[in-house]
Amino acid sequence: MQMSPYFSSADYIHEHVQPEDKSLADLKREVDKHNLSEMWDMILTLDYEVNNVRELSRETREEFCGIVSLLLKAFSK
Repeated sequence: MQMSPYFSSADYIHEHVQPEDKSLADLKREVDKHNLSEMWDMILTLDYEVNNVRELSRETREEFCGIVSLLLKAFSK
């Protein structure tokens, strides 16, 4: 793929990857904002046996994000 001279290839994010990564980053930011980072880490470690959310498959990552979203709504009220 020919890249524009104005952008480095490292700045390119495939269009099918970007929305998931953006929503994951937004979710993590909200979790941090509400001081629920320990909950995030605990769920990853105990339920999914990984240290980083990127280690999960796409389907499992979506499931994890759904669970955390529900917990975030419950704990942030």
